[in-house]
Amino acid sequence: MPPTLIPRSGRLSIIVSCAFLSLLAGPSDARAEALHDIGPAEYVADLLIAEPEGEAVVIGDMLAGTHDLEDTADHVRDLFSDLGVPFHVYASPSMPYTYEGRAFLSEVAERVGADGLYVHIADGSPRVRTVAVGVDTPVEDVDGLVGARARGEEHSSIETIAEIYVETLLDPALEEWAENPWHVPPRDPLDEEGGDRSSPGLLDPDRPGASADAGLLVGTVGGALIILAVVRVRVLRRRYRASKEDLPGTGAVVGAVAVAAVLAIGAGAATSGAVLGRSENPASVRRLSSPPHVTSTERIDRIVEGWGDTPLYVDPHVQGDRIGLTRIGAGLEEVTVPVRAALMVQHGSDESAGVPDVLAYALAHTYGEEGVYVVLDVIGGRVGTAFVGARPTGEGFDWSPPRPSDPDGAALAESLHGLADAFGDTVPDPTVEPRVPPEVEERIARSPDVPRGPGPGFLSDGLLPGLFVVGPLLGAALSAAHLFGTRLVRRAVPIRGRRLRAQAEREARRMLEDLERVPNRTPGLSEATAEADVALAALHGDPDDLDLLGVIVLARRARGRLSGTVSRPSVCMLDPLHGPAEGRGRPRHTRRRIPLCAECLRLPEEERVPLRLRIGSRIVFHGTAERVWGRTWYGTREVLERHMVEEERVAR
Repeated sequence: MPPTLIPRSGRLSIIVSCAFLSLLAGPSDARAEALHDIGPAEYVADLLIAEPEGEAVVIGDMLAGTHDLEDTADHVRDLFSDLGVPFHVYASPSMPYTYEGRAFLSEVAERVGADGLYVHIADGSPRVRTVAVGVDTPVEDVDGLVGARARGEEHSSIETIAEIYVETLLDPALEEWAENPWHVPPRDPLDEEGGDRSSPGLLDPDRPGASADAGLLVGTVGGALIILAVVRVRVLRRRYRASKEDLPGTGAVVGAVAVAAVLAIGAGAATSGAVLGRSENPASVRRLSSPPHVTSTERIDRIVEGWGDTPLYVDPHVQGDRIGLTRIGAGLEEVTVPVRAALMVQHGSDESAGVPDVLAYALAHTYGEEGVYVVLDVIGGRVGTAFVGARPTGEGFDWSPPRPSDPDGAALAESLHGLADAFGDTVPDPTVEPRVPPEVEERIARSPDVPRGPGPGFLSDGLLPGLFVVGPLLGAALSAAHLFGTRLVRRAVPIRGRRLRAQAEREARRMLEDLERVPNRTPGLSEATAEADVALAALHGDPDDLDLLGVIVLARRARGRLSGTVSRPSVCMLDPLHGPAEGRGRPRHTRRRIPLCAECLRLPEEERVPLRLRIGSRIVFHGTAERVWGRTWYGTREVLERHMVEEERVAR
């Protein structure tokens, strides 16, 4: 039986703890008024308390740019429900030097005040932290074992780490791993369906050269299909030497292959652009195409609400007390043009892709009043600004924030010295509208809902070489292999009777349609009628494969006489299915010269292999003198009459 988690009531005991920044969404209404004045632990605790009791999962609002927060939370909740104990899980980006240590998560658990597992997952990192309150974990170092199991994962997403966490706690070998933590096997890279989770695929955008390889694949397929179509048409035309109407299936073959090539190239280009273009891929990314051009407005609404009390908003994820920042906010209220500032923790996975200018633009668009909007990134030390109805006259604000490891109120206040003065000379200008940052356009171009071109190298390094070099070479090689293989097969394998019967019936039907359609005085009508009479007699008289071959030859010749395309009645005696003969030549292993089509005349003598058919239990040359078809060369060396076919059938 796998180890289980056993609830323990009575006393509060924290076994394992962790500390990391929780970058999460949406406060409770009770704390909304003074949200920007609370600390990180209290903020995280409020979010967990607002979740379903015993099944609390919160995905941080700093992940709104790369995740659908609700869908991800539901997935993680479903995974942890298998543990059978209360759980409180929150996830944030992986941000070193922010809330390290055990005190933070322990404080969160204390503020929530409920038994269960408290787990923090850092997106993009195999590291996980656990605090157990009122429950016993099967082993002490759960976090270390989970990290060891996840060390082979190339993409440590929230969902992946949650799966590994639950699998590890429920694995029968958990206690054995705990005794030998240095020999914990990584998670099996093969999933339940046998697919490899770790190795990147051909179209994996993280693999170098993936875009060029996709283009090469698409171009090669398209180029090969085109060459195959061209070769097929040329072979058919040489074989039949007749009108397009007499080339069965040629139009369909050419059209189908041409359409397939176009679809392969077009679909491949579109698919490669969608797969290889870098994209956040959450459902909420659809909001990028319209103002305020962010994937989520939760933090923006929180900041705007906080500005109702003071023009300086401090993100609850910013560490340290806020007392020293009070005078900074008071200084912003004294400038001529209103200045609204937000002291934030930003990350590349947040709603603004970690760009202060984008967040400042979104705030200006949402707040809607004239003034200067300033966003200060505590971790990155960057400043973003947006102007509405105002024009700057001085230099921008140069900011160097304190180290994340020591951002107390006094240090932050000192670093913000001069913020009010930097925008004190800003003058009103009603014509000024907030400028959309260039990063917004770039991000929209990467959105999965906006058509975009393929990735770099797709055309020049992939599609063009594949379409004009690799594809044609491949098509030529496949065509040559097909033709060579066909000749080898013809040497050893006779034509199958089922194929001949279908072809004979089709040719006879077309012949009758042409006879009914042509005028009575059409040149060649009498010869065509006589050949049609012989063909129908053979077809309706229990024919074998050689009779069926004769029907095909006579029906084609009759149609050719009616259309005026038969210049000479002789047929290729190497393979009558090739069509009319163009001259004479020797086949392999004989010195007798026989009529040959243009294609067979071009072949070396040793490659001129005659068509063979299965007659009863024997495989014979189609031109055998034992049969009337071979003796008369299908009615071209001497007249072939109906009674000759009927008498031969009776004799068999």
